[in-house]
Amino acid sequence: MGLYWKSFFMDIKCEMEYKVSFILMTIASTLSAAFVILGNVILLNKFGSIDGWTLNEIILITGIAVFGHVTTEMFGRGLDHFYKQVKNGLLDRILVRPRSITLQVLCSEFQLSKVGRLLESIILLVYGICTINVSWNGYKVFVMLLMLIGSCVLFFSILLIKAAFSFWTIEGMEFMNILSDGGRDLASYPISIYQKWFGIIFTYVIPFGCVNYFPVLYLLEKGNYPSWYGLTPLVTFVFLGISYLVWKIGVSKYQSVGS
Repeated sequence: MGLYWKSFFMDIKCEMEYKVSFILMTIASTLSAAFVILGNVILLNKFGSIDGWTLNEIILITGIAVFGHVTTEMFGRGLDHFYKQVKNGLLDRILVRPRSITLQVLCSEFQLSKVGRLLESIILLVYGICTINVSWNGYKVFVMLLMLIGSCVLFFSILLIKAAFSFWTIEGMEFMNILSDGGRDLASYPISIYQKWFGIIFTYVIPFGCVNYFPVLYLLEKGNYPSWYGLTPLVTFVFLGISYLVWKIGVSKYQSVGS
């Protein structure tokens, strides 16, 4: 991990060489996300609640989803743009180095301009946690932390699958953004508001519902839900294992572009 953090701090130095550009990109990224959140707040203030979920409860769900998405975008950007390395033959250089391929790809690019959105997600989380009606105890605090970790793991897994498919497509799979960017928007609301078949897909195939829907049901005591509902974010580690397997298969199938 020493290599990872060295690359991270080197990237910070590079970003700071163009301070104006960095500041403008950060402001643009922050405002774009802020307007989306503001639109949701206005909508919920108009209707009061959605399927029995109040504004404060949905803000908490949104904060969890946005936190995982933006954290992955900041620290896993190398996977998102991995197709460029395959297309341009840069992967050949990575393969001959005595380091983990996955680690080198992660070290190749960061996106620090998302720091404003990260702060936004933290504000949403703090506001949501402080305003919802929950009798906190040690286990529920653990569940809250588990949701944040599970959100990061899930979005990282999606990027890993996207990168893996680049071995076969040699291009960025734009439809995978439906699962990353679209998944963030989808997971910003309770799964129960969607059609049943849609909820099944995004619970049992891509486990967005396991990250912040079922655990929040337990936290808020919206019904007689068992305590193990708070552990459903652990499913994301199974999804990560499947994603990593797909990634390893892709690496094993890679053929050099030659000279």
